[in-house]
Amino acid sequence: MRLVRLLLFVATIITLTPRSFAETRSASDMAKECRVALDLLQGRVEKSFENTLFAGECIGYVQGAGDVSLAMADNVKWFKVCVPDNASTMSLIQKFIAFVDKNPKYTLASTAFQLMLAEEFACKK
Repeated sequence: MRLVRLLLFVATIITLTPRSFAETRSASDMAKECRVALDLLQGRVEKSFENTLFAGECIGYVQGAGDVSLAMADNVKWFKVCVPDNASTMSLIQKFIAFVDKNPKYTLASTAFQLMLAEEFACKK
């Protein structure tokens, strides 16, 4: 009986203990959401709740990753990208989707986005 109580106690602690997991986003999932975002922005799909969430997820991710890459380019010697000021979020989304389609070996959205930027917007020497 004592062993059963101990096992129940341990199981309860394990269940209630907060866990920290690294959040990862697959490039293919993000590309799917970005396709919805493009379709929504161009009026090709209805403005449903789900489509709006997908569009917001994509736009927020692309804008945030773009901002991070600019800060990284300013502070890391080996990562140099020169994204023009007039590059629109829509064009970044289109380039990201094309990159993911062309390079399925890059499975993380963050990796795919950074490599897309390095490929598309390499600084001229």
